Amino acid sequence: MIRAALIVVLIAAVVLDLSAQQSATAPGREPRSEGLIDGTVVYPDRKPVDGATVYAGPIGRPMALAFPHVQTNRIGQFSIRIPTSWFGKLFVAAEKKDEDYPDMGKQFYANGKFHIVTLTPAHQRAHVVIRLGPKAGVLEGTVTDAVTGSPLNPCTDLHYAASSNFLSGTGLVAARYRLLLPSNTDILIKVRLDGYKPWYYPGSVAESAAKPIRLRPAEEKTVNIRLQPDSRYANMHCPVALFIR
Repeated sequence: MIRAALIVVLIAAVVLDLSAQQSATAPGREPRSEGLIDGTVVYPDRKPVDGATVYAGPIGRPMALAFPHVQTNRIGQFSIRIPTSWFGKLFVAAEKKDEDYPDMGKQFYANGKFHIVTLTPAHQRAHVVIRLGPKAGVLEGTVTDAVTGSPLNPCTDLHYAASSNFLSGTGLVAARYRLLLPSNTDILIKVRLDGYKPWYYPGSVAESAAKPIRLRPAEEKTVNIRLQPDSRYANMHCPVALFIR
């Protein structure tokens, strides 16, 4: 009698297990509501990076929302949830600005060399290993009115001297700034603000006198920018940190 009861229990367990498997694979089953990108961030020597910021987002599509981002744990691991509406090609990149590693998801820093993964309803997970580097050069200093000494928050245009790659917007250079620049690369810098003459690196109001700056990895340079008031320069529209990916 006891043996018969055990057989019945085992049969029921098998039936329930098969039913669960069929339910999980049945045609028409609703897909998961999000995908997953996970992996590890490492230094150039392949040691894990604690506290790096990792970003992910669609490539070639305008986005009104901020890209999702997470911090790596002490062994460099991370995972980012991706909504199914973003499925397709996505970039994955990391930064650690306090150690002069820029966001390599931005075309300006990566120059097209960021990680690309593809998520689809059939393949909703991707695993990547992100290697930081190279370090950026660091330009730092202040921006003030050349007459009054008042602090200013201008618009900044950064351009590769040898290509059309650029980064432009407010917030890149502020009254007191620390700007990361792609290392070992010639970069042209223009600073502008309504009511002031444009300023060109290394310190001229004439575009013809502009020269590129080139910094080595982790090299630091101080440049204090003095903008000259001039009412003829107005309506100098500037976006908020326009990043081209």
